[in-house]
Formats: sequence, structure tokens, C-alpha cells
Amino acid sequence: MNLLEQVRRGPARPHLVTAAYHTPNGPLHLGHIGGPFLSADVVARHLETLGHPVARISATDSHESYILMTARRGGLTPEAVATRYHDEALTALTGLGMHQDAWPDMHRAPYRDLYHARSHATVEDLARRGRLVHETEKLLHSTTTGQGLVGAFVQGGCPACGSGAAGSSCEACGLWFGPADLTGARPTLPEDGTAELRAVRSAFLPGDPRWFSGEEAARRFPPGYAELLEAYVAHNGRRIRLNHPLGWGVPWRGGTADDVHLSYGTGTYAAFSILRDLYRDADPAGRDAFARDTDVVTIATGGYDATLPWMFVLAFMDDDTDWQPHQHHIMNRFLLLNGSKFSTSRKHVIWAHDYLDAGLSVDALRGYLASLSDADGESDFRTAGFTDWTSRVLADRWDPIIRRALRDGACHDATYSESFTAEAVAALTAAADALRPPTTSPRAALATLDAWITRAEPGLAAGHHPLWLAVVSLLAWPLMPTLGTQLWKALGGTGHPTLATPLPDRITAPEAYEGLSAVPRTSVEALLPQPA
Repeated sequence: MNLLEQVRRGPARPHLVTAAYHTPNGPLHLGHIGGPFLSADVVARHLETLGHPVARISATDSHESYILMTARRGGLTPEAVATRYHDEALTALTGLGMHQDAWPDMHRAPYRDLYHARSHATVEDLARRGRLVHETEKLLHSTTTGQGLVGAFVQGGCPACGSGAAGSSCEACGLWFGPADLTGARPTLPEDGTAELRAVRSAFLPGDPRWFSGEEAARRFPPGYAELLEAYVAHNGRRIRLNHPLGWGVPWRGGTADDVHLSYGTGTYAAFSILRDLYRDADPAGRDAFARDTDVVTIATGGYDATLPWMFVLAFMDDDTDWQPHQHHIMNRFLLLNGSKFSTSRKHVIWAHDYLDAGLSVDALRGYLASLSDADGESDFRTAGFTDWTSRVLADRWDPIIRRALRDGACHDATYSESFTAEAVAALTAAADALRPPTTSPRAALATLDAWITRAEPGLAAGHHPLWLAVVSLLAWPLMPTLGTQLWKALGGTGHPTLATPLPDRITAPEAYEGLSAVPRTSVEALLPQPA
């Protein structure tokens, strides 16, 4: 049985999936995992079940201000911080089944020199075409250390909503603004003393209104997110900042000693251009994934606070550019932990590496995080809710149903009624609709999987078991890859579950299914930082 054409709705197309632009200033925690990294992996795996070739190429932002902040707080060099947490992030992602085909560190060879060169070449090209604006302005600096109080080094109130904010962005309302716009601005670190204004020379890139617009953003982002760009333009004008006095990053040619490229300006664009090269080098046909006439589908993921930085790439476009940004952006709102925001500084976290080191179920974690995934509002990872879900749903409901299907199906030859086949197509189509970017919803895909498993709770007609199990496998693999793989092997399938070949129609190795079990609450709560 081959259901591919009924579900895929078109030919196979190459895809590039880019997961966030992660800042390696500390270990990955479950807040990171449950947002852009989970969404990227789920959509990539789903596309592979439909026979699409998928490349996963992401990067880390090794020149962001929080790298320098972590270094200063820990008495380390920013180079050591960026290197350590870049590598640790890849190890954690791999352990969670979220492998990357390329994971370049723009701070280290072989990418460092290229990243610097691209940053400088971008500015030179923009200047040659008359697209830069230079202004002298006053920005805050520390009176004791001389540190430019930008990014992580300055705190205050959001000029738009009044919420507490740091640097140039507000996590509450999503707005980005100038580093001197904070109300009640003050240094983050006590040793930076007080703040004083110093004159600096800043470069800005005016955005072409045909591209740097809410209308263009609406084509590439989920509904409602383009309003963030419209709010940004209303506050800042139609332009983005390209440099700032951080002292860590790519030196700005012709600037002062601490003047560097802003990682959310030319930094993002330079990294984006390297991703373009990496895909072209890896693709058998040598395609340019970001050409305006490409047949490659490009998808990026990010958290709510990363929405505008992704949109800033639009500012680089004009009629002479031969490229386009990612076509689709899957965004997530913040994930809380037991009612409060994940916080590295407050140590209110569960580290991904601690979860893996404890030997707890990766599938259970991925499934529960999928149930919380939401582009429209904050969600809350409750440790009690997680362990209850693994008991109530996985161990007490799904596991008995799957075991019974494996047992009963071994007694019957496969025979599929027209109506049951139609049900299978409907379930697979519902999952495909749920995971279509940019409105990708792992939560909706998990609900489809749950409904299909529950469909067999009263029992299945003789001969329906192999098809039911195959569909469980296909629906589960993007979300819970171990479950999907085990059931595929139980049906005699090889590789990963896919609709690109005829579905297996025999239960040949029921022992391949190892079962679903509850995760003990004590084991999860032991991962929470303990009071001193």
C-alpha cells in the first residue's frame, strides 16, 4: 500500500531547516529545547517521512553580548565560553535526537576568517551602493571599566511597555529599540559602577520599504508576527543598527577599539551567507537554497525574542540582491518552568545534559514538550504535569493499546477496508497540515497521534493491525523517534518510517517494540537546582 500521493500533495522538493541562531553562553536547558530546536527537528523528520530530502544546517551566535557577560562573570575569556558551549550544545542536541548536518561556530576555524571577511565585505558593498547612514550619537558606557553598556550590560525599562528589559530588546512585548532608549538605564554588573554618555559613530542600514515591511514579513512568519516589525518601524524608523561599542566581536573597520559589528545586524547576515555556502556545498546538485528562483524550501525556527532579528535580514534586500531570506519562519513563545521563566542567571532551569545523563526517556520528554508547543502564548513545563502525562498517557493508555495490536495483528493477514484506509489517509493528512510551516504546531501533530492510537482502544477489525501500526509509526517518528522506529522495525521496515515506499503489511518482529513507561517524578525533580 502506498499512500504518498494522497498525503504529500506534490512532488518531492529539497528542504533546508535552520534551528534558531543559538547564543552559546551556557548549557542548553529545556526551555531552549522545547521551542525552536524541537520545532526544527519535528518538521525536518516529518518532511523526511514524506520523501523530501532535508538538510539541517544551523549555527551559533558566538559574538553576542551574553558571551562576554558570561566570560566576565566567570573570569573566563569570551573565546573559551563560546567554544565550550557551542560544543556542549551539539552534544545535547544529538542526544535528544536533533542531529545537525552542519553546526558552524563563527568564532573558530574554518569559519572565523570567512565570517570576518563576509562582515567586512557586506559593509563595503552597502557603502559602495550608498545604502549606509552614519550618525554620531551618545551611548552609555561604564564610568569604571569603560565597557560599552549595550546588550546584556545594561538594564532598565522597555520604552514601549515598561517591562524590565536588557540591552535593545524586550522579552515581554518583543520590541527591539536603541541601546540608549531604556528607561532608568543602569549597568548590569556592579563593577561597572555608574553610566555616562559618550559620543560614538554608528552605522545604520535603511531598509527598502518593498522588502523591510510588514507585508513581506507576513509572507514568511506566522499570522500576527508581522505586527512586531510594524511596531519596530514605528519606534525606530525603517532601519537597523550595524555596529555598537561592545568590545567583543568582529572589529568595525575605521572605528574605535571597542567598536564591533552588531551580531544582529551584519553578524546575522554574514552567518546567513555562510549557511548558504554550506548548503550549496552539501547539495548533490549544488543548488543555492536562497536564490530568488530556488526550488529549495528554506525554513528557520526561533523564539519570540528572535523574531525581529530574523526579520532584520529583510533590511539587506533590494532590487540588486540575488537572494532571499528563509521562506518560512516557525516561531515559539516562551516556555516557563513550574510557573516561572527559565532563567540561567537565577538557575531556574533543567539542563538538557542533566536530563540525558540521568538516563530518562528522550521520547517522553519530546512528546510532553510537543504537547506544550505554542506559537501564540506562553506555556508551562510542570514537573508534576510531565510525569503525570508519562504515566496517564504513555504507560497507562498508549502502551497497552500498542501491545494488544502487536499481539492480535500477528494472528491475521493484512486486509484493509476502504473506509479504514480513508481514516489512515485522514490522520496522516491532518499531521501534515499541522506541521506545515510557518504555522507548524507539534501540539496539533501530537493530538493527531493520540487520536489515532485511541482509535484502536476498543479493538481493531481483523487485518487492520499492520496499517494501524504503520500509521502510528509515521505519526510518532517526528515527535517521538524511538517509538516510531521500534514500530517500523516490528513491521519489518528498514531505515526510518516513510511514505516514499510501500507500507509494510506484516508484523514480523513484535519484540522490537520495547514499551512505554512512566518517568518517575522524583527523578525529574532531582534535576532542579537545589537550594543552597
